[in-house]
Amino acid sequence: MFAQFFGGYLLHKKLVTSEDLTQAFEDKKHTRMRLGVLAINAGLMTADQVEHVNITQQSVDKRFGDLAVELGYVTEEQVDKLLSQQPTEYLLLGQTLVNNGVLSNAQFEQAINDYKTDNELTDSDLEGSKNESLSKLVTEFYHLEEASNARMLTDYVTMMFKNIIRFIDTDFTPLEAIVIREFDAENLIEQRITGSYDAVTCITADKDVYYEFAKRFAGENFGDITGFENETVGEFLNVVNGLFAVNQSNEGGAELTMTPQQFIQDKKISFEKPAFCIPVVFSFGEVDFIVTAE
Repeated sequence: MFAQFFGGYLLHKKLVTSEDLTQAFEDKKHTRMRLGVLAINAGLMTADQVEHVNITQQSVDKRFGDLAVELGYVTEEQVDKLLSQQPTEYLLLGQTLVNNGVLSNAQFEQAINDYKTDNELTDSDLEGSKNESLSKLVTEFYHLEEASNARMLTDYVTMMFKNIIRFIDTDFTPLEAIVIREFDAENLIEQRITGSYDAVTCITADKDVYYEFAKRFAGENFGDITGFENETVGEFLNVVNGLFAVNQSNEGGAELTMTPQQFIQDKKISFEKPAFCIPVVFSFGEVDFIVTAE
């Protein structure tokens, strides 16, 4: 999930475009991690030092690590440690953006340092997948700390993204959320959560994107079966809400139930309470996820 949110951060800072990220998420499947980016991320080398080694390699037939040691930038032990590390998804994304010429090493160095500082993330946070690290990332990215029922919202959005990765794909970029009271829905599935606290949850997109999202979840084409995509998107929402309810019960004793879903088409809907609209851009288009804020 850190790769996707790092991409969202880069997009918000206008360092990349949506098209850059879409291409990078596709290309990173074949990206080989380079020692220079690993060294920058670890704070062992600066971008200028990495560029110096890269330029030197054009006239000296030696590996990057050997030259970096000879030039006094790192030790052999540091090189061995970097090479033994398993590359993380957010670093692979950064490496791919550098490979594609979207970011320079210097821009990557500044961006990754700013990203860690702005979100108060450590290297151990970014290298793990602990719930507290993911929740921290979601809270910072969407500024949920001051929202009503902040903990509930954070837990819900974290669960939503974990299931997007699990069931849809990793080729997405989260955009900043907006608070809404109404929404013009072309295709929308709605389900209410009631009990210890109440919430309205929705998934909405235009026709083609909605269909593709359903196809990703089902793992198949629907042909001409009208309405089957509604059942499929609804099932994804039901999975997210069901797992969320179970976790809330196990962790905090909250008793939650889910109401039957309803499908809304070509209609403006209103929310009684402020709702967070979370746009997520996939390679096939934008899907909006909505959850009430109180």
